[in-house]
Amino acid sequence: MLHGTPPNPLRRKSDRTRTRWLVAFVLSALVAAFCGVAVGLAVWNVDNRTAREEAEHAHRITATTLGAAEHAPDSWSGGAAASVAQAAWQYPSATRRTGLVTVQPKTPAGSPVVIWVDDSGRTVQGHPSAGERAFAAMTVGATAAALIALTAAGVVHLRLRTVHARSLSMWGRDWQRVEPGWSGRLPTQSGVDDD
Repeated sequence: MLHGTPPNPLRRKSDRTRTRWLVAFVLSALVAAFCGVAVGLAVWNVDNRTAREEAEHAHRITATTLGAAEHAPDSWSGGAAASVAQAAWQYPSATRRTGLVTVQPKTPAGSPVVIWVDDSGRTVQGHPSAGERAFAAMTVGATAAALIALTAAGVVHLRLRTVHARSLSMWGRDWQRVEPGWSGRLPTQSGVDDD
């Protein structure tokens, strides 16, 4: 509005309130996107630092299966379909170790399998790839952005419903006052002759 220009008489206070809340929602969506990117980058940095630290102490070696592959117990594989076999390996160089390792189904005894071990030779899970870490970071960032945007949308929706209800109530009161003159009928008056 220009300085000195009278406000538009057809633009109600509720219209201005709706506009402000819609602008607030757009701004909150931008904030949500910014926060999602920030959270995703933070997760990416933490995961990369953790992966580097784990990589310093994780060693990829070859073990030899001592028996044929068997279906892994659910408690060992976390409920996922997997096969395991008893295997032997040497790490550090003079230390021989044995244990269950994950293998391809139907792997026969005597087969070489690649495993990950820590500095003392105990088996560890291989660290996630850069793609897996990127996917995890994007998922967490997108989830954070979605939660912020949905919360803002909920607040704006509730506020707009209140504004709409108030606007309808005011419109109803104004119509009751204007309608008799507009339609040409006399207003009904409650008073002396009412039973």
